[in-house]
Amino acid sequence: MKKVVLFDFHNTLATCDGWLDLEIRTLPALVLQRLAAEGLRPQPTSEVLNEALRLFKELRQRVRESGVELSAVEGATQVLAEIGIELPEQEIASAVDHLEYACLPQVEVASNAIIALERLRAAGCRLGVVSSAGYPPFVELALEKLGLRTFFSEVITSAGEGLYKSDPTIFQRAVARLAGTPEEAVHVGDHAKYDVHTAKQAGLSAIWYAAHARSTAELHGQSWEKVACEGAEADVVITDLADLYPAVERL
Repeated sequence: MKKVVLFDFHNTLATCDGWLDLEIRTLPALVLQRLAAEGLRPQPTSEVLNEALRLFKELRQRVRESGVELSAVEGATQVLAEIGIELPEQEIASAVDHLEYACLPQVEVASNAIIALERLRAAGCRLGVVSSAGYPPFVELALEKLGLRTFFSEVITSAGEGLYKSDPTIFQRAVARLAGTPEEAVHVGDHAKYDVHTAKQAGLSAIWYAAHARSTAELHGQSWEKVACEGAEADVVITDLADLYPAVERL
């Protein structure tokens, strides 16, 4: 049985599609709208908002390809600067704070997550979270809200490390902080590429939690057929977290 078990956050431990949409698609456009609502900026035109959406999509693709993560504030600042909008960092940071915190009421715990975590902890497994998140406080606050934070010795985010989950190093760091080796560890997540493929590149075993994988693929604009092929790399595929403990036990 594996000694270290890592978990993805969104669509694995918890669901909050509005937050993921903010993180990967809408953030800079919504920052502009938020600043306009506060009277700090003119109301953006539809052309400006569409350009913000386009540029942020391109930025997030560069992050995935390079493996170098940016914080939510850095990403929004870069996109707005490309449009020609230079704003004080504090204004952008305040708007980002508001938008991220506004997503918290939507967060729900994944079905059977607590049962799975309790069984793993009782078996002596060391547990951690590895999340692609541009705003680390959201993951911490969401886990606290759902009653999950106490299960985890480490909560690692891509912005906190400066590494996206396309870089295997982020998994290796997480395992090391839990006093383990990659061979002793397994990662559990819904994204076939960044939770399965990259974790295995890092030397970990991988469990593909596929219950919400189609939703994740759609939010990322990815082909389900391609995702399903990538998910086949997993050591185990489950669709219910109630099946997680037996899967970890067999590895």
